[in-house]
Amino acid sequence: MGSVRPFMAAIGISLFIAAGFPARQSTAQQATASTAETLAKLSATIAGQYPSVRALVLARGNCILHEYYGNNSPDVPWPMHSVTKSVLSILVGIAIDKGLLRLDQKLPELVAEAREGTIDPRAADVTLRDLLTMSSGFAPHEMVVVPGVWNSSVWMINRTVEYPPGTHFYYDDQGTNLIAIILRRAVGGNIAEFAKNELFAPLQIDRYYWAVDRDGNLPGYSGLLLSGRDMAKIGLLYLQQGRWRERQLVSEAYVLDSTHKHSDGGGPANAGYGYLWWTMPIRDGSPAYFAAGWQSQLILNLPDRNLVMALASGSSLPGGAAKFINEVVLPAEAALPAGAACVGRLDQ
Repeated sequence: MGSVRPFMAAIGISLFIAAGFPARQSTAQQATASTAETLAKLSATIAGQYPSVRALVLARGNCILHEYYGNNSPDVPWPMHSVTKSVLSILVGIAIDKGLLRLDQKLPELVAEAREGTIDPRAADVTLRDLLTMSSGFAPHEMVVVPGVWNSSVWMINRTVEYPPGTHFYYDDQGTNLIAIILRRAVGGNIAEFAKNELFAPLQIDRYYWAVDRDGNLPGYSGLLLSGRDMAKIGLLYLQQGRWRERQLVSEAYVLDSTHKHSDGGGPANAGYGYLWWTMPIRDGSPAYFAAGWQSQLILNLPDRNLVMALASGSSLPGGAAKFINEVVLPAEAALPAGAACVGRLDQ
């Protein structure tokens, strides 16, 4: 009889489990279930309340925590609009690292046409740094559209200088097109190959679109198309202070300088401004810098949290991209455990 009790006890445990009472989950299992629930709710919120979102990539460093693409393929490149400007800034930084450009170079040294006597004499003091910080002082001017040509340095530098260079912020699309022309001339004329070889190929970004015009110029103000994951790669490059795998693509010094607030900036993002990058703390005070484009395109880095976010949208989000990030995405990320599993890696 002494052996009957352990036997009956074993049967009791078996019946207890079979009756629908599962064994207690481990802490790891509970964390995995909680992560899955949090991310499922995030996707459901986006699908239900933000249907224009085409892509959202959320990563802690190289570790992709979540990707959302709705009904879209993850490989589709989307219009970046003014996010293009921040990518142009990276290319300028690479050219500076190679000794092809200097931040303190003035227009007459950068653009031969600026040495002609027809321009405003004050334009001779405009530097590359002034153009990058959108503080050249040039008067606003409507975009001049010439079929097949994005821009012409002649009309850009013939604008009146209203403010001393370096003193007044004005969001100047034409100035970024001038930067693109300056960069093309500095790299020897083939800016598309320079962009491919020095930035996109090392990042394994091969499904992008950024067309040159018949003069060989890339539009600096807009025109680049990237997928959500490729947007996040741009963010990660900067989060890693210009390093990608074992290669320093752009110097740490330029990355830090370009994301430093050089002025209080202004519209359209109403944030501080660096070298074609915006900078402003998020709602909880964490430092952040970002590339932003029309209709809520966004690459956002939070360096203190090792966080990268990339957002592509078909139209402006209700309440704006900042509200979406602060009230939807960041709370979801904060709810994830420190060791949340990666669904992929940005450098692969």
